[in-house]
Amino acid sequence: MYRNNRISLSSQQGNVYIVAIFVIVVMGMLALNLTRISWSNQDTLTREVLGSQASFLAQSGNEWALTHLFPLDQDDDHDSLVTRCSSLGNDAIGAKNALVANSGVACTAPDISCVYPFEDNEDSVPDELKYIQVSTRAICNDGNVFVVEREETVWVRGVKGE
Repeated sequence: MYRNNRISLSSQQGNVYIVAIFVIVVMGMLALNLTRISWSNQDTLTREVLGSQASFLAQSGNEWALTHLFPLDQDDDHDSLVTRCSSLGNDAIGAKNALVANSGVACTAPDISCVYPFEDNEDSVPDELKYIQVSTRAICNDGNVFVVEREETVWVRGVKGE
């Protein structure tokens, strides 16, 4: 019994094309999925960096506001803090621009606000519960797609004079 090799080679020739096409399709799908994962990682990293920049800028705004509310060698009682809180908006204009200029990031000027929430019913609230809320909101973007916003809030109380 002798086998005819010509028939077996010609009958297997179409199978090689099918296997080659299958391998090309599978490799193409793998390459496409790896590209998607890579883009996803880049997007996540961009958002993380922008979020960190916005968070640090908001924290810097709060630190500036606290140095405005608690200056050295001045009274830190509640009434003095309320007075400084009301003047914070005018003084913060230059600080906002300086914070962005010195940060080196693509962010808008942070919104620094100081609120005394007990203004309407000050007499009914005990002194130990009165506080001032300092809040800074920073927005950073990459110029194309992503916009990230962070807001940080600090509550402060005055120190009773002796």
